[in-house]
Amino acid sequence: MNETKVSYGRIEVAPEVLATIAHFAALRVEGVYKMGQIPPDMARVFRRAAKYDGVVLDLTDNKINFNIYVIMGPRVNIMEASRQIQVAVTEAMDTMVGVPVEAVNVHVEDVLYQQGEVV
Repeated sequence: MNETKVSYGRIEVAPEVLATIAHFAALRVEGVYKMGQIPPDMARVFRRAAKYDGVVLDLTDNKINFNIYVIMGPRVNIMEASRQIQVAVTEAMDTMVGVPVEAVNVHVEDVLYQQGEVV
């Protein structure tokens, strides 16, 4: 039996789209209050990387590395929420675009408490 492979063309996903997917995957994790700011010194280091509101994506040699900057809500297990961000981003990439992720580095920039709230 002969198999005929049909090519429909090429599919290309912009790095900014991947960063956007990671952004929303991180925001869906319980305990994430909002995305953090990419520190200016890191923005210079990742000058050629795709950036989107708290996400820096570095795509090198078909390997994707994310740096995710977040602000957590109060009384959150930061380690567990960070692991959930790593899983959520990795699964979103696999499900939506089928692209393997090498690393998801989570940077917790702050924990938000209401004024007068006792820790």
